[in-house]
Amino acid sequence: MIVFKHRRILIMNTLAVTIIAIIISLLLTQKYTATATILPPTADQTTMLGMFAAGPTSGIANLSRLTSGLPGLFSPSDLYAALIESSRITGIIIDRYDLKKEFTVKTKTDAARALEDITNIEVTPEGIISVSVTYKKKQLAVDIANSYIEELDTFNKEVAMTAGKKYRIFVEQRLEESRDSLTQAEESLRNFQENNLTVALEEEMVSVIKTVAELKSRIIMLETKRGALAASAQSDNPYLREIDRELAQLKSQLSKIEFGEQKTTKKEFGAGFSVPLAELPEVYLEYARLYREVKIQEAIYQLLTEQYEQARIMESKDTPTVQFLDRASPPEKRSWPRRTLIVIFAFVLSIVFNVLLAFIIEYVHDIKEDPKSHKTIIKVVNDLSEDIKLLKKTIAGRFKRT
Repeated sequence: MIVFKHRRILIMNTLAVTIIAIIISLLLTQKYTATATILPPTADQTTMLGMFAAGPTSGIANLSRLTSGLPGLFSPSDLYAALIESSRITGIIIDRYDLKKEFTVKTKTDAARALEDITNIEVTPEGIISVSVTYKKKQLAVDIANSYIEELDTFNKEVAMTAGKKYRIFVEQRLEESRDSLTQAEESLRNFQENNLTVALEEEMVSVIKTVAELKSRIIMLETKRGALAASAQSDNPYLREIDRELAQLKSQLSKIEFGEQKTTKKEFGAGFSVPLAELPEVYLEYARLYREVKIQEAIYQLLTEQYEQARIMESKDTPTVQFLDRASPPEKRSWPRRTLIVIFAFVLSIVFNVLLAFIIEYVHDIKEDPKSHKTIIKVVNDLSEDIKLLKKTIAGRFKRT
């Protein structure tokens, strides 16, 4: 058997390659992987970022919020993953741990590339985000992995507090205006009642006014949100477009109640009421308008008060926005090099190579023992050499003419 015949070469070479592989695996720099995992962001956090974060983050946030339910598109967890990889967060980490010196590079850009090479961010189908850092210093790998999550939390808090302050100021102004409007509406209604005596409204009209008040208050609240959002977001913000669509629908419903449906032969509110407000008797209509205005201002004032309190809470909120599933901890085992796999791979590869070598040696030996076969092989080799030389001359001549 050929392999048995050349067993000494096979054993010696395999042993030599295996020993070299062991030495190399021992000399390779050991690396450790530290992993931190966090839970997916809540819907409120994603919407908050989408409403108030300006610039590129806003685009990601809104795309994430709108497509989170569609497969293959952005999800809230993808938003967080993108924020973790942003230059804002990586820049802070580079400065905190002086990674330019650690990676022996001159610029912050090179340090960012080196940091990216040792970092791996993954999002599972369930939305859980994992941040893994693989480096030769296990404690530094742990610190960097946890710092990614901590800086994300700091960024979220800054956005929330900034957004809360902007929204609080905006709502505060509207609340003051609403308070004045409510006072004026109540005074106007009281004066009308004193001058014309009290006019009783039918139950249907009271229902109409409550409906109008609800629609009006919702319109005012949406306009308030739109104003706050327009001050800090781009004009093509998807959340802004959603508000505009909802406003158009509410105003259309309100118009039908106040003036009726113009396209129908029967004049009605479109919400089940029999007579549009615009067609009521003059005194009755005036009282209905004043009463309606009071109810509208009351509803608006109540909603604005609730929104104002929420904005104040958001502004002062300092609770964690990121929930750790597992903090990174010093790994007990190295992740690289995998010495056992390196040695096994080298051992198997050396056996395959040496078996092939044994067959080649045997074939060459057989050719030498058979002169005719030897001459035939030499002739074929010489012919191929001549053909190659002729081909080179032909190509060189064409290049010269060109």
